[in-house]
Amino acid sequence: MNHNDPNPVRLIAEFAAGVAASSISVPPDVHDLCREMMLNAAGAALAGAAHPDGVALARVVREMGGNGRSTIIGMGMRTSPVYASLVNGTLVRLLDYDDNTVDAGAHVTAAVFPPVMALGEMHGYSGPGVLSAFAAGCEVAARLASAEPTRGAAGAVGAAVASSMLLGLDPDGVALTTGLALGSGDSGSEYSSAGAAAMAAGRSAMQGVICALSAAEGIGGVPNAAGLPGGMLDDLGERWRLTAPGVTIRLYPCHPSSHGVIDAILGLAHLHRFAPADIASVHVGVTAEDIERMPHVLPVNGWQARRSIGFIAAATLCHGAPLINFFSDPAVRDEGVRVMMERISIEATLPASPLALNPAEVAITLNDGRTLRHRIDHPRGSPSMPLDPEELDAKFLYCTRYILPADHIDEAVSSFRGILDIDNVTGMASVLGG
Repeated sequence: MNHNDPNPVRLIAEFAAGVAASSISVPPDVHDLCREMMLNAAGAALAGAAHPDGVALARVVREMGGNGRSTIIGMGMRTSPVYASLVNGTLVRLLDYDDNTVDAGAHVTAAVFPPVMALGEMHGYSGPGVLSAFAAGCEVAARLASAEPTRGAAGAVGAAVASSMLLGLDPDGVALTTGLALGSGDSGSEYSSAGAAAMAAGRSAMQGVICALSAAEGIGGVPNAAGLPGGMLDDLGERWRLTAPGVTIRLYPCHPSSHGVIDAILGLAHLHRFAPADIASVHVGVTAEDIERMPHVLPVNGWQARRSIGFIAAATLCHGAPLINFFSDPAVRDEGVRVMMERISIEATLPASPLALNPAEVAITLNDGRTLRHRIDHPRGSPSMPLDPEELDAKFLYCTRYILPADHIDEAVSSFRGILDIDNVTGMASVLGG
């Protein structure tokens, strides 16, 4: 790559073309991580297919039509790659069960995974080609998400880059695609429901495909890149932000700022075997930043509950590791959880530090006077404590057990793990249809 080129759009185009041509290699650890990210996204989307907002969006797409060659995950239907990307990107994000970048909290997989699977299925692309496009698109999105001027467009650009690679566009075509995508990003608005928030990822995925297909027909122009931050691309193709600082693959279906609290509570419960009735009070110490990210003190619905440290801590104390049904609207009214919330105090007692990701310290005082303490600096699923294959397999099984038959579950897991040996991903994508 020509890192002396001051135009960030050209740097992105040259990187994508280099990965597509194998002149820029994707490191083995990046390939390994991307396989796990794709498997996790497939599981999250299959679980999301049961959510009412996911069903409603699929119904909208069915009424709009499409050429029926790309699978909508978990819905038993096909549509165009554009509409499939919209729905599948939404499904990946619906339950807060996907992944996020460590430095910016960006949901790159939700934007990039749907287009590569939809186009791969439609055209019969190879597993290695799909995986490389996914890796490059996620890497570009992760970098753009780390800078304010491009944060809103990061997902759309990542999806566009990956799509243009699969469509075989040359560097000029990728530059056209990137230019179009930079103007089609999310506004960054605050959303009041899971469906509305998740559709931001779906729109990014859809826009990426549209931009690549449009650029393939010669539409678009490379923007004036003077206002784009170029420093974030200086070592593009040489260092991969997907692995440093890395990506968190969520073990629990809620905001990652609560995951240290969950792990600390589960650790104490495992060691000391207390019951909810044994608890007199609980003190939770986290960072001020995590409190800001989790603003709901008394959540009124499942969407707010995912962003409530008090609710998540209480639900974990009452019922164990959080599951999808913890964050339904009826579950928010659980009387036992509400009572437990009254015993919990939350304070910003921990400093933010690059050496700790979403740290938490929990002190549980029991009715017999004992106080039990546990601190977590790196929750499960974070780069320092990655999920092992068995944990991710168990999560995939949990997400898919009511949607896919057992043989399809096994086939999906083995396909993603062995994607580098697959000549045609059409069957791999269609098995996710349910």
